[in-house]
Amino acid sequence: MAANNAIAHIINGQWPPIEQQYNSYQLRIFDAIRRCRTSSLGGHLYVCNQCKQLHYRYNSCRNRHCPQCQNTQKEQWIQAREQQFIQCPYYHLVFTLPHQLNELCMAYPRQLFAILMKTAWMTIEAFGWNHKYLGAQIGATLVLHTWGSNLSFHPHVHCIVPGGGISLGGKWKNAKGNGKFLFPVKALSKKFKGLFLNQLDDFFQAQGLDNTQLLTHQIKTKDWVVYAKPPFGCKQGLIRYLARYTHNIAISNHRIIAFDQYNVTFRYKDYRHGSQNKVMTLSAAEFVRRLSLHFLTKGFCRIRHYGILSSAWNQRMFAHLNKKEKISWEEFWKNKGLDVNQCPKCKKGYLIYIGKIDPIRGPPVYPEMKTANGI
Repeated sequence: MAANNAIAHIINGQWPPIEQQYNSYQLRIFDAIRRCRTSSLGGHLYVCNQCKQLHYRYNSCRNRHCPQCQNTQKEQWIQAREQQFIQCPYYHLVFTLPHQLNELCMAYPRQLFAILMKTAWMTIEAFGWNHKYLGAQIGATLVLHTWGSNLSFHPHVHCIVPGGGISLGGKWKNAKGNGKFLFPVKALSKKFKGLFLNQLDDFFQAQGLDNTQLLTHQIKTKDWVVYAKPPFGCKQGLIRYLARYTHNIAISNHRIIAFDQYNVTFRYKDYRHGSQNKVMTLSAAEFVRRLSLHFLTKGFCRIRHYGILSSAWNQRMFAHLNKKEKISWEEFWKNKGLDVNQCPKCKKGYLIYIGKIDPIRGPPVYPEMKTANGI
């Protein structure tokens, strides 16, 4: 097991109760994380041509919830977005559900998250077509997050929106906020709330569920939160910012300060109190439970592109993308200061491939279990 994979060690320490308490889909994710880059998944053997040291490189699990398997995928995604950059200000909007809907989201994650992303885009598009603000077809990239910094359940959508769109006449049109703001957040919040509640009511009717206790007076009268950050100043700032949101998981290894069989201590930001850096200690069982809250349902796409940033508009907006150049990822990481072929011990020699290492055992097969939340 990789020495720096603290999350895998925590999962291993809690494995017997995990097997008893979680469903088959969650078990597969936990098992993938704990076995990532270990001998159980097999790998490849290399030898240094200078110091003759043997080096074992074990395969990764490639699970999207794994803290060790996102780097190359993230870079691929960022490069694709960089090629689709439009010369205009970009804005960051965040649509958040009130916590009163958390229980419903846990029970029906696929349906509720789909409604969240759909209504967030419907809100942006409606304001985009409004001539008071733009009067054109706008676009957006939406990224679903389900966590707060302390691993609490906090469903929200990050939206990266270019400050302009394509008019009905086929010409580019800049937003009317003079680069200072895109749309008024109070009006966005009201529109988003109305659209979501309408979609939610349709969902209840389609499912034959009783919504009288969920759509209470408190939820209907509560102010829903839409947050807008200042526009990005440059292309490089946007790309760096995107990297923080696209392929993140609920918590990364570097945030974990200490752990043992009983407790886990990690860093987090308290956004309710001025984004203060704080430290939290949870029992290992509670840490695992919170981690499991953020496993997305199988096949759910949490990064989506709409409007002029969707694939349907690629030919019109980004015709140059039809000619894709093959990327050498070895050269890519070398340019970033990481030569994957250099011997990590002597730093002088280069690794020569010897052969394949077979997996110690295949992945465990868990019996399918029916679950109420549709995972």
